[in-house]
Amino acid sequence: MSNRMTIPTRDDVRAALTALAGLLEYPGADFDARIARAAAAAPLARFTAAISTLTTDEREELYTATFDVTPACVPYVSIHLFGEENFKRGEFMAGLHARYAQAGFDCNGELPDHVAVLLRFAAEADETERRELTEFCLLGPLGKMIVALAAENPYRPLLEAVREVLQAAYPGVKPAPSPREQRQQHGADCAAISSGCNCGRPMDEAALTPARANHEAISHH
Repeated sequence: MSNRMTIPTRDDVRAALTALAGLLEYPGADFDARIARAAAAAPLARFTAAISTLTTDEREELYTATFDVTPACVPYVSIHLFGEENFKRGEFMAGLHARYAQAGFDCNGELPDHVAVLLRFAAEADETERRELTEFCLLGPLGKMIVALAAENPYRPLLEAVREVLQAAYPGVKPAPSPREQRQQHGADCAAISSGCNCGRPMDEAALTPARANHEAISHH
C-alpha cells in the first residue's frame, strides 16, 4: 500500500471508521474478527503484525496498560482539548450527550468523549458533521495520543491508521487549535509582556461541540 491512502467514497470512510473504532475498544474473544474487518478497510499491516503475536490475555493487558490503568495514552479527547481539570470539559461532555441523544446514538456504557465512541459517531454522522469532528475533535487529540505512545506499542500504528483515514477523507484539513493550546498561547503572550495577565485581551475558549449548529466558540472571557 502506498504511503498516501485513497478513500474514494463516503461509504468507505464510514466502514473504515466503524471498523477502526472496534479496535480501540477493549479486546475480547472476537478481536481477531475485528482486526480482519478493519484490515479490509484501512492500512493496518503494522498493527496486525504486532498484535498477532500476543495471546488474548496479553492483548487485554496491553490495552489496559495503554488506555486504562495509569494510561500512557489518555483515550478521552476532552482531556486533550481542554485539560483534565478545566470545567469546560463538563460543557463539552454535556454537548456530546445531547447530540448523541438527538441522533439516537448509544455510547454502549462508555464515556461520550472516548475516541472509539467519537469514531463510531463520526461514521454515522453526515458529511458536514464528520468533517467538523475531524477538524475540531479528532485530529488534534489523535496527534497527541500518537506522540504519547512508544514506537513499539502496537496501538501507535493503529492510531496512525485512524489519522491516515481521516486525512485521506479530508485532504488539507488541519487540526484546529484546542482551547488548551489557546490558553497556553494566551498565557505565554501575556508573560512576555508582564509578570501577570493584565493585557485585557479576550481569550477564545473555542469550546466546540460536535453538532454543526453548536460548532461555535463559547463566549470570550
